[in-house]
Amino acid sequence: MRPGLISFVAALAMALPGTGLAAAVGDIVLDSRSVSMGKAGVGPVVYPHALHEKLYKCAACHPKIFKEKAGATEMSMKLNMDGKLCGSPNCHNSEKAFPLYNCVKCHTKAGAK
Repeated sequence: MRPGLISFVAALAMALPGTGLAAAVGDIVLDSRSVSMGKAGVGPVVYPHALHEKLYKCAACHPKIFKEKAGATEMSMKLNMDGKLCGSPNCHNSEKAFPLYNCVKCHTKAGAK
């Protein structure tokens, strides 16, 4: 396997969102907007930080997109959809990753109201 790529099996072992697996060591659970997420019919986001660390250098996101201190970056789906944070033109609004509208890739319980 080429350096920088991980296998599907390794990705599942890291408990990717949308697989039904629980958050793994190194993942970040984002649930500060649980009321609005509930209204939208989705659960918290499980962000696979460990996977992103394997694929990208820290400087790709920190501090340009996300502050380095945990919890210091204000996050919302609106900011993502406005091309900020995960919706950055270099991230999920690009050919590099799945699109933001694929809710089950990030949110737990997507579609459950």
